[in-house]
Amino acid sequence: MKGVYLGQKPLNILSCAVEGRPGRSAYDTAVAGGYTGTAAEYESFLGGLPAALTRLNAADTRVDGILEYLGNQISELELAVEALAQRLDTLEAVQ
Repeated sequence: MKGVYLGQKPLNILSCAVEGRPGRSAYDTAVAGGYTGTAAEYESFLGGLPAALTRLNAADTRVDGILEYLGNQISELELAVEALAQRLDTLEAVQ
């Protein structure tokens, strides 16, 4: 287990824990839920989650940028259509 430090002193987390009856591990719970991989594969999967979340957050930011761009394009198209409709009304009024 990696050490946890408060400033320069190690923090003993176990001294704060309340010991209870042992239960199922996270791997056992995943298997009960349908996971079919090995314990090592499960640990590897869990270890990869921070990087996967980072990639998802980056993709989310890109999607937000695309949606903002498209929203601006739609607004510009709506203004152009409105201007064309006004010009058409003006031309029809002249004839």
